[in-house]
Amino acid sequence: MSVSDGRFDVTNPIVVVRLTTGLFYFPHAISKIVGFAGAVGFFTKAGFHPPEAFVVLSVTMELICAVGLTFGVFTKYLGVVSAGLMVVAAYAIVAVYGLGWFWAGHGIEYLVFWGVASLAVALDAWNKNPGIFGLFAWPLRKVKPVAA
Repeated sequence: MSVSDGRFDVTNPIVVVRLTTGLFYFPHAISKIVGFAGAVGFFTKAGFHPPEAFVVLSVTMELICAVGLTFGVFTKYLGVVSAGLMVVAAYAIVAVYGLGWFWAGHGIEYLVFWGVASLAVALDAWNKNPGIFGLFAWPLRKVKPVAA
């Protein structure tokens, strides 16, 4: 992996979104590690049992997404995983605080944005390299215009 392969080309908007999506996971995961007892309390209120196991699983998945998305490794898969993590996080917020939109008031606005950004990164990566799951990329494929 080299800088010249385009993974860190900050003139490419989707690379900036991918980097931001990945880098935001580091403080998100670290806050759960540093505040483990508080995270366990929150996961308990959200209905995740055993909460300690779910906190560890959450931190593990967040760090995997952080590294993978930041370095552009398994992007098409980790973008989907990241979006899934945001769905679960939004569920937990709603379970504990009720349905609210504004992030500063315990709403899901930030999580929805992060999830949509994650899906955009995944879909872009899938479109560039559909692999054996090429059928999932068809809505994004650019159709060549038919010459008149």
